[in-house]
Amino acid sequence: PGAPPGTGSALMREELATVRRTIDNLTRDQLAIAYKWNDGAGTYTPPGHWNDIAAEYVRDARMSEVRAARTFALLNMAMHDAAVACWGVKFQHYNPRPAQLDPGIRTKIGLPNFPAYPSGHSTFSAAAATVLGSIFPQAAADFDAMADEAGISRLYGGIHYPSDITQGKAHGNRIGAHVVSWAATP
Repeated sequence: PGAPPGTGSALMREELATVRRTIDNLTRDQLAIAYKWNDGAGTYTPPGHWNDIAAEYVRDARMSEVRAARTFALLNMAMHDAAVACWGVKFQHYNPRPAQLDPGIRTKIGLPNFPAYPSGHSTFSAAAATVLGSIFPQAAADFDAMADEAGISRLYGGIHYPSDITQGKAHGNRIGAHVVSWAATP
C-alpha cells in the first residue's frame, strides 16, 4: 500500500476523531468483537484464529489428509506472506498509534509495540479469507465478513485508524489472490 495519511494532515485529524468517537461511544457488541479478535500476547493471534476457523471447514468437508494439508499449507503461506509484507510496510512508515497522537484515547485492548499502518489483523484476515474462499467457495462471503469483523475489531479496540484497516484489507486481498493464483499452477 501507499503511505498512510501524514500525522499533521486533515485526513489524519479526521481519522483520529473517528477513533476517539468510536472509543467514547463503544457498544457492548463492539467491545465483544474487539475482545473476540484480540487473542492477546502469547496466544495464537490472527494466524492461529484463522487456522482454527479453517479446521472446522476442513472437518465438515471431510477432507482427506492430503487435501487438508494442502488447505493449511496454502492458508499459512498466505498468512506468512501477509506478515512479512505488512510488517515491512509498518516499519517503512512508522505511523503512530491513535493513543500516541491523542493521549485521551484509552485503548480497550493492549497497545501493540509496533507501528499502526497497516492493520496486521486486516492484512492477515483478508489474505486468509481470500484463500479459504477459493477452497470453500460456498463460504466465501462468510470468510469476507469474518475478515471485515477482524479488521474493525482493531478500531473498536482503539489501536487502528480506518485507513490502517482498509489498506490492510486491500493488501491482504492482493496477497491472498497471489497465493490462489500460484496454487492454480501445475
